[in-house]
Amino acid sequence: MIQFLPQNDGNLVAIQLSGKLTHEEFETLEPMLDDQIDKDGGEICLLLDLREFDGYEDLHAMWEHFSVVRKHHNEVKRIAVLGNKEWERRFAELAVRFIVADVGYFEDDDLEAAIGFLQRA
Repeated sequence: MIQFLPQNDGNLVAIQLSGKLTHEEFETLEPMLDDQIDKDGGEICLLLDLREFDGYEDLHAMWEHFSVVRKHHNEVKRIAVLGNKEWERRFAELAVRFIVADVGYFEDDDLEAAIGFLQRA
């Protein structure tokens, strides 16, 4: 499931990914994300809560996720990844090589630090 979190405020967009995600969920996310970017003047800071994310249902879902990232990477100034698994930390470290946004990784109990990182943008 993909859902917007209550921490959404101004240009801070907070999204939780949980369970195994389908390509339909990413197809639904994209227009909602477009609306948020338009509303916030074209640049956002993104909080990705991956603490309950279990991966993708199939390769089509993964491809849709990467398509959304590719389409919007220039509109995202900063990304805070909130997680509790080693692969999530490595994902954040790897992401900085492929996108222009500043990326920070925060352990699952560091929500306030993650939000602070995004607000400094």
